[in-house]
Amino acid sequence: MTGTAPPSPFFAPSTPEVTVEHRTPGGTRRQVQQKSEVEEHKSGIVGCAANLVNAIVGSGIVGIPYAIKQSGFLAGIFLIFLCAVLTEKSLRLLVETAKHVHCPSYETAAEAAFGVAGFRFVAINMLIMAYGAMLSYLMIVKESFSALFGVDPDNAPVRRAILLLVSLAVQLPLSAKRDMADLAFTSRVSVVIDTFLVFFVAFNAPMASSIDTIGGLEGLLEDSVHFDTLFVGLGVLSFAFVCQHSAFIIAGSLENPTTSRWSIVTKSTLLFCGCLAMLCGVSGYLGFLDDTKGNVLGNLPDDSWSANAARTMLGVTMLFVYPLESFVARHVCVVLLFAGRRAHEGDDSTILNRSDRRIGLTAVLYLSALIPAALTNDLGPVLAITGAIGGSSLSYIGPGLVFLGVHGERFMTLVDESWFGSLTSRQRKPKQAKTEPGNVEEITPLVDSKGVVNDDDYSEPESFLVTCIKWTVWILSGMPIWYYLAKEGKKGLDRHARDMAMKSPHPIRIGDVEYARSEAVLPQQKNTLEGNANDARFLSPSHQLVRHDSWVGSKSGNPPALPPQPPTAMRLGRPPPSPAPSRGGINQLLGKELLKRKQEKQKVVVIEKDPQESPATWGDFVVAIFYMLFGVLALFAGVLSLSSGDDAEAVHATRAL
Repeated sequence: MTGTAPPSPFFAPSTPEVTVEHRTPGGTRRQVQQKSEVEEHKSGIVGCAANLVNAIVGSGIVGIPYAIKQSGFLAGIFLIFLCAVLTEKSLRLLVETAKHVHCPSYETAAEAAFGVAGFRFVAINMLIMAYGAMLSYLMIVKESFSALFGVDPDNAPVRRAILLLVSLAVQLPLSAKRDMADLAFTSRVSVVIDTFLVFFVAFNAPMASSIDTIGGLEGLLEDSVHFDTLFVGLGVLSFAFVCQHSAFIIAGSLENPTTSRWSIVTKSTLLFCGCLAMLCGVSGYLGFLDDTKGNVLGNLPDDSWSANAARTMLGVTMLFVYPLESFVARHVCVVLLFAGRRAHEGDDSTILNRSDRRIGLTAVLYLSALIPAALTNDLGPVLAITGAIGGSSLSYIGPGLVFLGVHGERFMTLVDESWFGSLTSRQRKPKQAKTEPGNVEEITPLVDSKGVVNDDDYSEPESFLVTCIKWTVWILSGMPIWYYLAKEGKKGLDRHARDMAMKSPHPIRIGDVEYARSEAVLPQQKNTLEGNANDARFLSPSHQLVRHDSWVGSKSGNPPALPPQPPTAMRLGRPPPSPAPSRGGINQLLGKELLKRKQEKQKVVVIEKDPQESPATWGDFVVAIFYMLFGVLALFAGVLSLSSGDDAEAVHATRAL
């Protein structure tokens, strides 16, 4: 008899255990392993905002003056403002959409709409972004600290030794932490250092003499937009605020992660980062104008103590930014390699509570980035391409795509009821409705619940000219693509609703929300559980499953059909609850005491309203489509920026985000 080998216990699902000391009546003590839930460390708004600032700023701050030089003074300022606003909106949009479908991570939200393909698309791009940033940060540490200690650039062995010692002393121990909240203190330190770095750049930039050279303010405004190199500047600035790949890990580390508290974090963070980027970019460009280098620190004088201090600060910040990217890469390894529901949903604290898993994964990722960083001196083109692909996919294309897929049925309904209604009806190719009395089947939206054909939905045949105009507008607006994505998202959400109906309800890291219409998802269960007080608790607002949005605002108004479900106890793989004994024994008394202690320790969890409870409007979908189009444009601009040799340095620094 042949059989497959059992899976490795390293990747197998497991329940956390804690050691508890039991004492018998005779006084004997015994260590017992008990199953227990792992409590993730949380941080407040300030600590969470510091982590987000640290994830955004990175080393790309030193490439912003060069981006303004390429795009033009006024165009560069506008692009900084635009990218900051788009990033802030996308951070809130992603988390709100994920809460709407009860998903705890970016990749599971994409999976809810587009299945396994969406899950892998997001996870792989997250790994590309995180690994590229880890590699870039290690290379910057090697360059900065070698210069700090006066090592000759040609002395490769000593430079590699410095990288190994510094990274082993600081970066690896911080990366081996279990929870993102554990990095809140070092992120605060990094934010302070970034602030001083920007002020030192502004202090050393000779802005007054440079402005006088070009004829003052008038000469500066005359050259405000560079149309020939605008895409080069866009390719750098569009990724200056990329942080969406770490958004859910940071959002889940927030204590009481409600939508309003997360909004405070995102708004304050992007306001601060936007001001830093504006100050560094404007002062750096005004100080050196057409001589601005890809890394503005290269324009600063070598004999200035403040300039050398700024270079040292850049290396120090890399020590504290690297662990954030290592957390993201480790998270992707958890969801792709480990088995079980907790791993798939990104419950890193539970999976990595075992020190062998946490340290082992962290060390493997560290070595995979350390070796190429030590052996090479320039990976600018490779990092630029991977950053352009991963950054545009996660920061702009992903948020719009997930929103459109999750609300796909609503989008299709709006299109059907719009000027394009006749075109979508032809694409769906509805069958002929049966209108014989007593033999009516609802197979198209044109047939009502009583089996009577709704004559109001019919209209006069359109002229050939009107039909041609409709098809032209339909194609030029990209509507076939958006409609197809919405239809695929609707199918995926149907599957997601059925999968959620089969799972036991549980809270998610980014915060639970109420689902006002979720009781319609389980009509069979509601009838089966009627009168059963033990199982009726699963229909309470805090335990209700995902609210299926595909029938919100639809013509039929009916939920998707679900297969008949057994009682809750049978669905969870356990026999129905037996009646309690008349007198509780010692086990019942102990159980009540343990439950009482657990309730005393349990924190109050706020369950807020669904932030996307109201049906999406045309304006919401226009924003989502704009994100996808801007992401494609940013991807094109990022690749185009590699055509110039001097661009590699700026792109190299910015892609390190």
